[in-house]
Amino acid sequence: MILVPAVLVVAGFVILAISFFAAKESNKRDNGNAKFFIKAGIGSAVFAFVTAGIILFAMPQYYVWQQNKAGEAELARAEQNRQIAIQEARAKEESAKSLANAEVIRAEGVAKANKIIGDSLQNNEAYIHYLWVEALKESQNEVIYIPTEAGIPITESARIKKP
Repeated sequence: MILVPAVLVVAGFVILAISFFAAKESNKRDNGNAKFFIKAGIGSAVFAFVTAGIILFAMPQYYVWQQNKAGEAELARAEQNRQIAIQEARAKEESAKSLANAEVIRAEGVAKANKIIGDSLQNNEAYIHYLWVEALKESQNEVIYIPTEAGIPITESARIKKP
C-alpha cells in the first residue's frame, strides 16, 4: 500500500540527482543545456512527489470508499435473499392452500358418491346379493364364510384341498 508512493519518492530523488548530474556535465562542455536539465529534473521530481502525495492521500480514501461499496453490495445481497425467502414462503403458502382446497373438493366428491351409492343400496337387497354372487365367482382358493339366518357361518373348509 505504501510501496507505490515510496517508489515514486525515490524515483523523484533519482530523477533530481540525474538532472543535476546532467546539468553539471553540460556546464563542463559549455553547450548551454544545463538550465534545461535542471528544469526538467526539478519538474520530474515535483511530479513524482506530487503523485506520491496524491497517492498517499487518495489510497486511504479509496479503501474507505471500497469498503463502503462492498458493505452496500452485501446489504443489497442480503435484502435480495430476504425477498427471495419471503416469495418462496408465499409460494409455499399458496401451494398449501391450493392442495387443501383440492383435498376438500375431493373429499366432498367422495362424500357425494358415497351418499349416492348408499341411497341406491337402501332397500335394494337384490342388487347387493347380485354383487355378492359376482364376488364369489371371482374368488378362487379363498375361504369364504357365508352368514346364515342364525348368524352362524358355514365354513367351506373342504373347498381348499391341501396337496
